[in-house]
Parts: sequence; structure tokens; C-alpha cells
Amino acid sequence: MNHEGIVIAALLCMLLAGCALNQAREVQTYRNVLDENTTKAADTYTPKSPVSLKDALRLANANNEQLAISGENYLQALINKDRAFSSFLPVIAFTPTYMQQEKTSIDASNPLIRQFEPESARDLQLQGSASLSPFQDVPAVWSASAEARRQKALLKDRQEVVLLDVAQTYYQIMHAEQQAQVLKHSVQLQDQSLKDMQVRFQAGTAAPLDVAQTEAQLAGTRTSRIQADNDVRNGRAMLAMLTGVSSVEGTLTGGFAAPAVRPDISSLMTLAESHRPDLLAAREQVAAAASRLETAWGRYFPSVSLNLTRYLTRETFPSDSDWTSLIQVHIPIFTAGLVYEDVRTAYSQLRQAHLVESWVQKQILKDIRTTLEDFTDAQKRLHERDIQVKAGKEALNYAESACKAGVGTNLDRIAARDVLLKAELGRTDEQFNLDIAYLRLLRFAGVMTPDLKETLKGQAG
Repeated sequence: MNHEGIVIAALLCMLLAGCALNQAREVQTYRNVLDENTTKAADTYTPKSPVSLKDALRLANANNEQLAISGENYLQALINKDRAFSSFLPVIAFTPTYMQQEKTSIDASNPLIRQFEPESARDLQLQGSASLSPFQDVPAVWSASAEARRQKALLKDRQEVVLLDVAQTYYQIMHAEQQAQVLKHSVQLQDQSLKDMQVRFQAGTAAPLDVAQTEAQLAGTRTSRIQADNDVRNGRAMLAMLTGVSSVEGTLTGGFAAPAVRPDISSLMTLAESHRPDLLAAREQVAAAASRLETAWGRYFPSVSLNLTRYLTRETFPSDSDWTSLIQVHIPIFTAGLVYEDVRTAYSQLRQAHLVESWVQKQILKDIRTTLEDFTDAQKRLHERDIQVKAGKEALNYAESACKAGVGTNLDRIAARDVLLKAELGRTDEQFNLDIAYLRLLRFAGVMTPDLKETLKGQAG
């Protein structure tokens, strides 16, 4: 193989190697952010498997498409950062050319001219070029780096939003399932009550209106039970979509309870200042806007470009010259106001970024304040619900004892049991409200993860 063939073969090998792309490694770039300090979701999941809250959070973290979409945004920002850095590197290209032209009447009578105007010519050349504009390129790298950090923070923010959605959906399903059980018992109670009312009507001790009202109440309770069953189905469908699985048919086992603490707002705000992803993203947006402003100002300064051509084979005139070079300096003198307008725009974007940061800080403070009040109120209501449940258990024990002693009826026992079930449902609702409020505090402080490892500091409840 001749010298030209070796060069061409080497260039082709370099080209093919440069086109290779490991997509799995690209995806792993943002998976490392999502899976940081997180237990991997179980590989043995089946639709009928029992699902704890942490299981659901881990499945969502592994499978949710919204997280993958945000992850691709982060990956593209990293690519843009690398692209901005590439502006400092030279561009090298292999540019073979072939020229053919018609014979002219001039060179037919002049052999000397025929040497300068061949009928065909082939050139094999390597071209290199580089452009240096440090007042623009350096701030552009800073801006791209800040944007990459912003997209990483937005990815973490999206993760927390999705996890909170999963948790709220999970608890809504558990509430609907328990409500369906209570309504099922209420239907049994009211059905028995309707039968007793019909017996009394036949005996002449009850009015037709009493029977109609009891029957209407039973129909209303059955309607509520149908709605509760429908809420369960819809909730499980939503949970399956959020967790990225085909269906969720197994028992929801819970497995999480808010600790008996009362976090204080100062510790929550301290956490949020250093961990809240959307606040970190807003700060990086300010940094990126400041760098873009420097880039805009940099357009007023000169730039330098260098072009170098090395001929491996040359048949065009002058055929005995092996290389050429060109250095060009660009000095802006009049740009028709374009640079000025770019600077104005960059200042506006910087002010806008500062306003976004300020708004996010106020939003965080509002979210923490209101959710902390919800958390505290849920603790108080839960205490009152405990009293109701205790009283309901005592009433049920009394009704069962009276029924065994022959001084009470089975209907009294069923009614007492219904009251207890409703009290227990109310207590469960308050526990769910307390748990969700705690999870929202974790999210608003910026420390919510699939494993729920972070605990908030505060006074004992």
C-alpha cells in the first residue's frame, strides 16, 4: 500500500472509532444521579406482589418516564458543556479534491500554459483550523457548566415531585380500600336495619316514610361503596403508571409512619437553603445568565482564526507547494447595534434569573409554613381520633356484653361495631394525613429520597 493509501486508511479508522457510541453508558450518566444512595428496586416484582411505600418509591425511581426525560435533559446539558469546551480545540479534516476541466484554445498552442491548466488534477490535503475568542468562549464554557448543574438540580427536583405523587397516590388507595371496607359493613348494618323496619311496618309500629327513608339511606351507602371501589381501581391504575409497572394488584402494606416530632421552621429552611433542588437550579440559572452577559460583552473584543493546509498530494498550481496557512484577526468596528442589543438582552435575562430565585425562596418559605401547620394540626387531630377509637371499643364491648346477657340486640352490636369502624377509619385518615404532611416537609426541605432515609429534627411530639 502506498503512502496515500495508508493515510486514507488511518483516517477512515479514526472516523469509524469516533462514531462509536455507548448508549448504555450515556443513560447511566443520569441514572447515577437518580440512584445515588438509593436501594435498587427489586427485580422480582409481579403484579400480585405485596407493595410497601418504599417499594413503590423505588419502582417509580427506576421506571418513571418523567425522570428519564429530565435525565436526558441533564445529559444534553453535559453534551453542550463539552461542545462549548470544544471551541478551544482545532478542527482537522481530510479533504480530497478532484478537478476536471475542458481544454482551452490558449494552452493548445502554449505548452507552458498547459502545465498551469491541466485537464484534470487531484489533491489530497489535510486541513486544520482554529478560532480563538477568549472573551466569548471562556464565559460560554462557564455558562454551559452552570446550565449542566441547573439541569442536574432540576432532575433531582423532578425526582422529588414524582416520589411525592407516588406517596400521595399510595395513601389515597389505602384510604379508599379501608373506606370500602367500612361501607361494606355499613351496608350490612343498614340492610339489617331495613329488615327490622319492614317487620315493624308489618306489625303496625312503623310508618311507610320510615321504611322509605331507611331504604334510601341504604341505597346512598351502596352508592358510596361503589364509588370507593372505583377510587381503588383508579388509584391502582395511577400507581401502576407512576411506578412504570403493568399493574398493581397486591396488598399495599404501608411500612412508613411519620416520627413523633414537631420540626421547627428554622431547621427546615436551613435544609432547604442547601438541599432544595429547584432553589439550587434557580441559583445556577443566575450563574448561567451572568456568564451569558460576559459572553455578550466579549463580542466587542477581537478574535483570531488560524487555517493550515498540508498537501499529501498536489497536482493543482503551484504543484510544488506542500502547505499554506492563513491567520485572520477580526476586529469589530460597526455591528449595526447587534452586540448592544445582545448585551441588553443578557442584562434582562440576568435580572429575570434573580427574580426567579427570589420567587422560589418565597415559595419554599410559604410551602414549609403551611405544611408545618398541616403536620401540627394532624398530630392534634390524631390524638382526638385516638380518644374516639377508645370510646368506640368500650361501646362495642358493652354492646356485646349486653347481647350475651339478653338485654341487647344483635342490631345494637352491629351498630356499635359500625361506629368503631368509622372511628378507626377516621384515625387512619389522620395518620395518612400526618404521614403525607411529613413527606411533603421532606420534599419541601429538599431531602426526600426513595429510601426515606432522612429524618427531620425537632421537638418530641
